[in-house]
Amino acid sequence: MHATMAGMTASPEQAPSLFAAPFWRVCAALLCVLLTTSLMNVVVFPRFDAVFTYARDVSVLANAATLIAVGLVATFRPPLLRMRALTAGCLVLLAVGSALLPAGLYAGSAVALTAAACALSIGRGWAIVMVGAAASRLEVRQAGACIALAFVAEYAVTALVWVIPAGVGTVLFALLPFATVALVWRLAQPVLQATECGEAPADFSVTQPSTFLPLASQLFVCLFLFRVAFGYSLRFGEVGGVPVSDFLGIVPVATVALYVLLSRRTFPADLLAQVSVLLVVAGFLVVSAGGAYAAVGSVTLLAAGNALFDMVAWLVLIAVAGRNPRAAVATFAWGRGVSGLGSTAGAALGVWSNDLFGAGSPAVDFVTGTLILVFVGYALIGLKHFSFAETIAGVTPVDQAVAKSSEQEFAERCHTLAERYGLSPRELEVFMMLARGRDRAYIQEQLVVSRNTVKAHVKHVYAKLDIHTHQDLIDLVEEERAESGRASERSAL
Repeated sequence: MHATMAGMTASPEQAPSLFAAPFWRVCAALLCVLLTTSLMNVVVFPRFDAVFTYARDVSVLANAATLIAVGLVATFRPPLLRMRALTAGCLVLLAVGSALLPAGLYAGSAVALTAAACALSIGRGWAIVMVGAAASRLEVRQAGACIALAFVAEYAVTALVWVIPAGVGTVLFALLPFATVALVWRLAQPVLQATECGEAPADFSVTQPSTFLPLASQLFVCLFLFRVAFGYSLRFGEVGGVPVSDFLGIVPVATVALYVLLSRRTFPADLLAQVSVLLVVAGFLVVSAGGAYAAVGSVTLLAAGNALFDMVAWLVLIAVAGRNPRAAVATFAWGRGVSGLGSTAGAALGVWSNDLFGAGSPAVDFVTGTLILVFVGYALIGLKHFSFAETIAGVTPVDQAVAKSSEQEFAERCHTLAERYGLSPRELEVFMMLARGRDRAYIQEQLVVSRNTVKAHVKHVYAKLDIHTHQDLIDLVEEERAESGRASERSAL
């Protein structure tokens, strides 16, 4: 993780609009999302234990499974997603969940409680995707400032969450998602419509691989691992189902906010990711040290590390979605779904460690040692050549450009390039169609081959030409045209 966020600073003429109305709407919506999560973990979930403690885990899994499903559909069959229907369904689920939640809690009904938790969790998931879609319309500098302000405000307000009555906290938990949707509905609409009406990311990424972040990207692996730490920090050391306070985590978050707001430099994504790894590893080491304050120290370090990485994750997802709006829903839904799975796995580890910690079992050291090994190993090996800045810069907008020349001249240029770079006859056909702006479906139909075959041909063409984007291919054809024109002029003289 070594690159900087080159080219991602807002230009001077954009500076006055840094705090425009859309900025504040997205900032408020993100704050609502973060506060809802805090209320859920500090106020609502602990109340589940008296009725059915596993309702919390079922709801998180339902959220993750739904978002992963939405992410997959948005990647491969986006026309199946009716965005208005999904948003209406989100509001219905939130309303039903809000009505069932009191019944489940006060009547002691495990079925009603689980149904309410799942309905609210799934509804919140789509609201988060809407926030991401709306935020993707901001400049990257705006997004960095928005994230910094929202996280600091969330930490400050969470101090009150610990002291408000449980009933008040539960009502706020149910109402905030409605406020989230209301704040970003209009801003998110163009992005959601672009997803529904546009070509599938899985299709346009065949001919333009750099336009879509793969579902197996290192970014999503990072999201999963850090959410494991988050889930662990929530359940490890909890008392009566209530997690240990992590308010001191505001210190690194506030430091980042001051840096982003007061300096003209870009959001230090790679540096923050490295610091968050150190904090997470330190948190696990404190657990193994034992002592009266081990749980508090561990949770504080783990929560701080997770908060810093969560800031990075939001920025990267927003920036990537902003570069290719048609893949925004797929990126956010998949990313949040993977995060939910990580939280569930971490929570399970935290509960297990709780049972072992009180008994003084050496298995606690084994669990923490394993987690340390995974994090350090991944940081040293998995992230050795990975950069969040390069991940963002590596995603290019979907290009509609085509090479401009007559058919005969165009064919001559393509054949010249094919001979120069050693393209096979079939690769030449693919190359010519790519240069004319043809998509995956067109190439597949013309050549009567499978989708995977088209993908393989495109990969080989890009490798032989030593290019990475569709625009590079267009430029190569145009440069050959210009060079040929200069050669003709010299021969005429």
